[in-house]
Amino acid sequence: MAGRLVVYLRLSIGILLLFCCSSETLQAQGSYSKQAAISESAGKIRLVANDPRPLAQALEALQLKYGWRVNYEDPKFISKLDLSEPKAPPDKSSHPEVQSRVPGGGNFAVEFSAGPPPNAVPDEQKTLQLLVDSYNRSTNPGRFELRKDKDRQEQVFDVVGTAAHDDQGKIAQQQVLLDSPMTIAAQERTFSDTIDLICQQIADKSHVKISLGVHPSGLDRTPVTVGGKELTARTYLFRAMESTSRKLVWRLLYDPESDSYFLNVHQVKVPRGDKA
Repeated sequence: MAGRLVVYLRLSIGILLLFCCSSETLQAQGSYSKQAAISESAGKIRLVANDPRPLAQALEALQLKYGWRVNYEDPKFISKLDLSEPKAPPDKSSHPEVQSRVPGGGNFAVEFSAGPPPNAVPDEQKTLQLLVDSYNRSTNPGRFELRKDKDRQEQVFDVVGTAAHDDQGKIAQQQVLLDSPMTIAAQERTFSDTIDLICQQIADKSHVKISLGVHPSGLDRTPVTVGGKELTARTYLFRAMESTSRKLVWRLLYDPESDSYFLNVHQVKVPRGDKA
């Protein structure tokens, strides 16, 4: 009974997060694109995103197109310069959630070269670096870094939010939550218990609340074993995800209303045009 209650509560939280953190909420309806568009012409690939988090939307499009595994982490959006309050629908009473603030992103476009020969997949690392550099030159909120842990056997990158506008309206460096060092005793736990433990240690160190959000069905109960001494939260999180034998990515999303983060986990989808 207790297990069912936990699953039910996490499912309920996941549904709520779809309204708080997703680009497909009612508050974005009519203002943003459901997904980024990718087109190719004369050896050039053009990607156009339009979302409260356009960089995250661009990464999702690249994942769907090429199967790339790229994790994404918001910085903390605290300035009015980085936030927006979308227009409410005519009947505000029926959709009170549209009053929530969201990151103030919008249009973002970038072009990069297709890999030789024509129609080949472009170089992943070069393309991702160009994407992040172009985003950092845009007026969209947040500043990001592209990272790749040298100890990872898989080709998995992290796009990490490292800065945003502060209360004075200046771009300021921020603490990166998943860089927090911690010690975890090595033992078998469920995936959700492992993530909860990581999130709690992050909160204890940073005084910023972080919770497991939406994730694939059945992942809660999947057993994983991770542990170590003074490793980063990012390392534990990646090892926990790899231990599930699924191809997963995370989206660490900041919610301005609750001043907290939600750690969403997604299954990497089969690239378009490929057979499942």
